[in-house]
Amino acid sequence: MNLVRLTATLAVLVLWSACSGSNHESPGGGPRLPTDASLTDTTVGATYETRLGATGGTAPLRYGIQGEVPPGFSFYPSEGRLVGPASASGEFSVTVDVRDVENSRDTRTYSLKVWPAPVLAPQAPPAGAVGNGYTHTFGVTGGRPPLTFSLADGALPSGLALSQDGEVAGVAEVAGTQTFTVRVEDASGVRVEGRYSLEVKPNTGTPDSGPSTTFPLSVGNWNIEWFGDPVEGPADDAKQLENVTAVLLSANKDIWGLAEVVNTDQFNTLKAQLPGYDGFLANDSRVTLGSAYYSTNEQKLGVLFKSNIVQVLSAQVILSEYNSEFAGRPPLRVDLRITRGTAKVDLTLIVVHLKAQATTPDFEQRVQEGQLLKAYLDANLPTQRVMVVGDWNDDVDQSTTTNPSTGAKYDTPFRPIVNDTARYTYITQALSLANVGSTVGRNTFIDHQLASNEMFDAYVANSAEVIRPSITSYSSTTSDHYPIVSRYDFGQVSSGPLRLTAPNGGEALTAGAAFDITWAATDVTTVKLEYSTDDGVTWQPITASTSAASGRYPWTVPSEVSTQARVRITDTARPTVTDTSDGVFQLKGGTSTVFINEYLPQPFPPAGSTTPDYDKMFVEILNASGTVVDLSNWKLHDDESKSGAKPPRHVFPQGTTLQPGKVYTVFSGAAAVPVGMPNASSASSPDGLRFNRANDGVYLLRADDSVADSASYGSTTQGTSFNRNPDGNAVGNWVAHTTMSTNPSSPGTRVDGSAF
Repeated sequence: MNLVRLTATLAVLVLWSACSGSNHESPGGGPRLPTDASLTDTTVGATYETRLGATGGTAPLRYGIQGEVPPGFSFYPSEGRLVGPASASGEFSVTVDVRDVENSRDTRTYSLKVWPAPVLAPQAPPAGAVGNGYTHTFGVTGGRPPLTFSLADGALPSGLALSQDGEVAGVAEVAGTQTFTVRVEDASGVRVEGRYSLEVKPNTGTPDSGPSTTFPLSVGNWNIEWFGDPVEGPADDAKQLENVTAVLLSANKDIWGLAEVVNTDQFNTLKAQLPGYDGFLANDSRVTLGSAYYSTNEQKLGVLFKSNIVQVLSAQVILSEYNSEFAGRPPLRVDLRITRGTAKVDLTLIVVHLKAQATTPDFEQRVQEGQLLKAYLDANLPTQRVMVVGDWNDDVDQSTTTNPSTGAKYDTPFRPIVNDTARYTYITQALSLANVGSTVGRNTFIDHQLASNEMFDAYVANSAEVIRPSITSYSSTTSDHYPIVSRYDFGQVSSGPLRLTAPNGGEALTAGAAFDITWAATDVTTVKLEYSTDDGVTWQPITASTSAASGRYPWTVPSEVSTQARVRITDTARPTVTDTSDGVFQLKGGTSTVFINEYLPQPFPPAGSTTPDYDKMFVEILNASGTVVDLSNWKLHDDESKSGAKPPRHVFPQGTTLQPGKVYTVFSGAAAVPVGMPNASSASSPDGLRFNRANDGVYLLRADDSVADSASYGSTTQGTSFNRNPDGNAVGNWVAHTTMSTNPSSPGTRVDGSAF
C-alpha cells in the first residue's frame, strides 16, 4: 500500500534521520514518550486526534515523525499531535521522535489500524408472509467493530423489529410494503445509510407463502483454499480476505463449517468484518483437545455462526485416536442451540476435511474415514439432529479415483453411509447425480452435507445449491472450492404436538419437594422426561416413559443446586418431537447440602513472573448441615472434565469426611497447600484444577455423580476469587471477593479471615 509523503505545509517537521526507529531513552531525566505500543483504532473518514505528549525533559520539547504519516493524517511537531481523518485503510507504523533543548531524546514506534468505512450491502430483504416467522440480516462490509444498526427513517412492517446486530425478526402481522432507511454506525462514529423496501404478502397457504409458523435455518460449508497462508493458495491474502468477506456477507447464512483456514489472525479479521457473527477454529481454547491436534500454521477446521440465534453448548475434536487415518485433520464437533423467539432447536454440526488426492491408497483411506464416521454417529448420536459438512474429497455416486486394474472408477468410499437411508441422507447427492461440480473446473462433487434422518425431516426440498460468486479470477484470488448451502425449517418446534408448560422458567424448586411437570400433547402416546442443571449441555433422566394423555408427572425435586436448570419432554416414538423449558429455573437443594462456597480460577503470578501460579487455584466447599458428611468418591469438575473429555479434576479419597460447619479446600497443586491448614489437599488429577481464564465452570458431584452444586463465570480478575454472598449461604449470590473484603481471597477461612 502506498503511503502519502509529507506535504510542504508540514515542512516545519524536523525529521531526525539519525534515529533508527528503535527506542533511544536519555539516561537522566530526558523526555519520555508514552510506552503504549498502539494508538486507538480509527476508520476512514472518522474525526481523529491524539497527542503523544512526552513527560520529563527540559522544555520546550520538539516532536518529529520518522518517515511518513499514514494517508490523510497531519502531525504537529510543537505538540506531538496526530490529527485525521484517515483517507486509506490499513495497518500502519508511526515512529515518533521527541527532543528537548538539551538534546536529550526518545523515539518510539506505535501501531495504528485504520478500518475501511462501512458499506451496506444493496440486496433488498426477501418478502415475508402474514403470520410467518421472519428473519433477515443486513450485510455490511468494513467498519470498526462493533457496528450498531438502527432505523434512520420510515418503519418496518408491523410485527417485525430491527436489532442492533442488523437482524430483522418477528412475525409479520399485516400485508403490504414498507420502505425504510437502515443506518449502521461503527465504533469510530462513521455512519452509512441504505434505503430498502420489505414486502409482506398475504398468507394464502401456497408454497410461496410457506407454513403458518416457520423456524428457518440455513447452513453452509466452504473450503477456503489455504486461507491466510503466506505461501500456499491465492497469492494476494488481502484480496482473498476481501472476496471471502463479500461472499459470506452476500450469502447471509446462519451457520458455516469451514476447512483449510490457516492464519488465525486473518480469520479473526474476517469475523470482525462480518457483523453479528462469531466463530472459532479447531485450535481455539473453546475446543476440547483442539490445540493438541491443530497447530498454528496448519490447515484448520472452523465454524462461523450468527451469535444472536446460535449458542455453542460444547466443542471438541472427535476421533482423535484416529488422527493419522484422518490425515492429521480429525473432525470438529460443535453442539449448538438455535433460538428464535421462545422456540429452541438443538443440533450437532461436525466439520470434516478428509484425505485428499486420487491414488488407490488415498481412496482406501477415505473408505476407512467413512466407516469411522458412521460408527461414531451410530454409537454417539443415534437420535439427534446432526449434520456432517465439509470437504469429503470424494463423491457419493462413484469415486473420483480410478481403479488401475479395471480402468473404471471405484465405487464411492462412503457406500455404507449412502445405503443407510433410514438414518442418513446426503443433502448434496442430488447435485452429484446431476453432474454439478463443487470445485472449479470439475463436474465431480466432493464438498458434501450429510444429515441424520432427524435433521433431514426439516430439510427444505431442493434448497441445496452451489454458490458460484461473480468474482474475476475466482480460483486464483479466492478458492478452488465453491461454497455449498442448504435450508431447513423447524416450524413444528413452536407449533408442534408437544409443549412443556411447567417448569417453564423462573421457578425456584426445593430439594425433596413434590412438583408437577405439566405439558400439552396432541397425537402423542408416551413421553420421556429429563432434566439439566447446566442449561441443556447435559441431561439426566426423570422417567424413560410415561403416559402423554395425563399431561402431568409428579416429580420429586432432586437434591441438587443450580440456577441453570431446565426440563425436557420428548415423544418416545419420535425423538424429533420435543420441547424444553423456555427459560432456566432454580434448584435450591436441601438445607443439609454440601456446597461450593468460594473458588479461585486465576491466581496471581509469583514474584518476578507474569505467569499465574496455577497451583494456587482452589475450590472451597462447606458442610452447612448438622451432621458429618462422607465425601468418599465425591468429585470436582470443570467444564472440560464434566463433558467427559478429561477425568475428574479431583476425586475425594475413600474415608474423607467433613464435620458440620467446616470447609474443605482443594488446591490445584501440592505446593500451594498451606502448612497446617485443616481439611486441605491438592487435586488428584496430575493436570490440577485447570480452570480457563474465561468462560468455565466448577461442579461438585456426589459419589453417584449427581450434581451437589455448580457455579460458572464469564470473566475473571487475576488473584480475586468468587465467593458466596452472604458468606456460607448455599443460595447466596456469587460476587468478587473484593466486594466483601480488602483481601482478594480467603481459602479455608471466612471472608473476614476467621475460622469456620
